[in-house]
Amino acid sequence: MGSEGIVQLVTVLAIFALVLVVTYFTTRFVGGYAKGKVATGNIEIIDSAKVTPSKYIAIVRVASKYFAVGIGKDEITYLSEIPEEDIVSRPAPVSGTYDFKELMEKAKARIGKKK
Repeated sequence: MGSEGIVQLVTVLAIFALVLVVTYFTTRFVGGYAKGKVATGNIEIIDSAKVTPSKYIAIVRVASKYFAVGIGKDEITYLSEIPEEDIVSRPAPVSGTYDFKELMEKAKARIGKKK
């Protein structure tokens, strides 16, 4: 492989890396935009549970009312309205960065307990 082949290889790898970076930031932008649009709307899925591989039951907030709905492959079925006081909130997931060292220590501790 001559120096021309090495230059071509490096060029292809650089273009590939550039495409990956552009794809990453585009995905983050679109995901953040879609998440912001959903979070500020009047419709929100509060919780859902899988009943069969293609059917779910979900609790949906529309404006200030809560509804239980059945969701199938091709249909959504109203089940009932749920009083707001009956809704149990889950704690919000922790967002932010994680310390890799801390996660590794927890994993080691779990593995040590299993032995």
